[in-house]
Amino acid sequence: IDFGFATGMAPGHEFSFERAPFKMTQEYVDVMGGFDSECYREFKRLFVAGFEAARANSQIAIGLVEIMMYKSNYPCFSGTRYGGDRALISFQDRLMLRTPDKDVRKKALALIDEAVNSYGTWVYDRFQLYSNGY
Repeated sequence: IDFGFATGMAPGHEFSFERAPFKMTQEYVDVMGGFDSECYREFKRLFVAGFEAARANSQIAIGLVEIMMYKSNYPCFSGTRYGGDRALISFQDRLMLRTPDKDVRKKALALIDEAVNSYGTWVYDRFQLYSNGY
């Protein structure tokens, strides 16, 4: 689990190209057989189910994050950007805990749409390729 990403930390912080809710490139969609494939539909169904399960068990996850935060020196839990309750609040926001249950499916599917072919992901991947060779 990338706890930094889960709590809102991105490479480059405020100047990051990577703003997608998660990485979902065209290559991932192609491996599933394309947007109209049964596999992609199953991915979306499981994504929503997983998101709903994460929300249903959010108090357990939040408690674990609080334990990890205690006196932590990890950058995703400390400093002026993420210290105090900032990382925890960001994590709770990512779980959309203030969103009514009836709206969660629609918002979870919107996360997929936002992630698919994100321009920021493309730019960050190109940067990695040219600067690091991968």
